[in-house]
Amino acid sequence: MRIKKSGGKIFGADFTAAERKAMDKEIQRQLADYTEKHRLELDAMILWVLHAQLGLGPTRLRRFYDQFEKELDALLERYEMGEDDRLWLCAYMLKQIGVDIEKWDRERD
Repeated sequence: MRIKKSGGKIFGADFTAAERKAMDKEIQRQLADYTEKHRLELDAMILWVLHAQLGLGPTRLRRFYDQFEKELDALLERYEMGEDDRLWLCAYMLKQIGVDIEKWDRERD
């Protein structure tokens, strides 16, 4: 790593390819940790909305909860995509049935 200085103050750094790769790997690890910590909170929010807005009870919520991950994994496998492609693939599939969540998100602003 080469430190960039000006007037005695550090304002940046140039990383080698190996350092960039290691830094990217660490960022991905921390992001995975963060996602896992908040996964249950997101799951709970989704289940609550399904209950509050659609009236799903414990049995149907459990069926949805158990099936959701299986369906997502099967979809990714069918299209031979990785974890990073989940959002894109699901958004694409929703567009096929006339649901544009990106448009809906812009309309909220």
